[in-house]
Amino acid sequence: MRAHESRILLAATVLVFNAGMSHAAEAEAVRAKCQERAAGSLADTRWRLVEIQSMDDATGTKRPGDPSQYTMLLGGDGAVEMRLNCNSAKGTWSAEAGPDSSSGRFQFGPLAATHALCPPPSLDEQISGQAQYVRSYLLKDGRLHLSLMADGGIFVWEPLGEEAFQTKPDPDLETAILRASPSYTRAVVDLEGGTGRGRYVYTRVDLNGDGQDEVLVYLLGSFSCGTGGCTLLLFAQGPNGYSLVNDFPLSRVPVIVSAARNGGWNDLWRLESGGGAPASYVRHTFDGKQYAERERVPADKVPEGKSYLVGGITFDKGVPLEPRN
Repeated sequence: MRAHESRILLAATVLVFNAGMSHAAEAEAVRAKCQERAAGSLADTRWRLVEIQSMDDATGTKRPGDPSQYTMLLGGDGAVEMRLNCNSAKGTWSAEAGPDSSSGRFQFGPLAATHALCPPPSLDEQISGQAQYVRSYLLKDGRLHLSLMADGGIFVWEPLGEEAFQTKPDPDLETAILRASPSYTRAVVDLEGGTGRGRYVYTRVDLNGDGQDEVLVYLLGSFSCGTGGCTLLLFAQGPNGYSLVNDFPLSRVPVIVSAARNGGWNDLWRLESGGGAPASYVRHTFDGKQYAERERVPADKVPEGKSYLVGGITFDKGVPLEPRN
C-alpha cells in the first residue's frame, strides 16, 4: 500500500471512530436527559400503597387493610425507603422517562429488608420479593403505577404526606365562620383601628368516609390568635350549607389526620404550644357528635398520618374576612 493511500485510510478510520464516539455521546446525553426528567417528577416524593393488581383473575386485586402501613419514599439521591407493615426495606431506585415524563423505565436495586413475622394478612413479603421485577412506571390521575415484567402485576401508589391550604374565597364558608364567631363584629374591629380584621385559610378532607369533604379552617389575625396559636374550626357540609362540628382554640398547624377511626371518623392530631407549657400533639376522637381530647404526646413524637394546612401559612396569604355588622 502506498503512503498516501495509508494516510487516506487512517483519516477515514478516524472519522468513522469519531462519528461513532459522537453518536454514543449523543445517545448517552439523551439517556441522561431522560433520567433527569424522570427523576425530576419522582425524586423526593412519598407514596402509600393503594393496591396490588394481578393479571391473574384467580388472584385478583389485593388491598392493604391500612394503607398507612405501606409507604415508600423515593429520595432525590436515588435511595428508596419502604415501610412494609411491621417490616422495612431500604435500597436504590432509578428511572428513565419516555417521550413524556409521565411514564418510562423504572427499576429498584437490591432491597435490604427486615423479616419480622407480621400479623396476617400482610403484603410485606410480596412487595419486598417482587420489587426486583419492576420495570416501568406510569403517573396517571395522581397515582404512581409500577409495573412488573412479563405482566407480573402492578403496584399502585397514591401520594402521601402533606396537603397545602386553599385561599380561594368561599362566601358560604365565610358565612359559617361568622356564625361561629359572634364576637367578630365591625364595632370590635373598628375599636382596634382596623388591625383586628382577620383572614382565613382552609383545606378539605373527607373525615367520615361519606364522600363529602369536611372543611378545616384556620383563622388568622389578632382577633383569633394568641401566643399559643390561632383558632381552628371544623365544618361539615350539608344541604343547608356548612355547620360547625368543632372549635379548637389556640392551635398550631399542621393538623394530622390519622388512619385510625373512632365513631366512624378519622382521629385528628393538632399541635399545641406556648404559654409556658411544653409543645405537644393532642389526639381527638369523634364521640358521635364532635371531637373530644383523648391524649397528649410530646411534640418530638410526630404522629403518623397525613398533614393538612401546611406550606408556610402567614397572615398576608389568607383570605380577608369581613366582620359582621
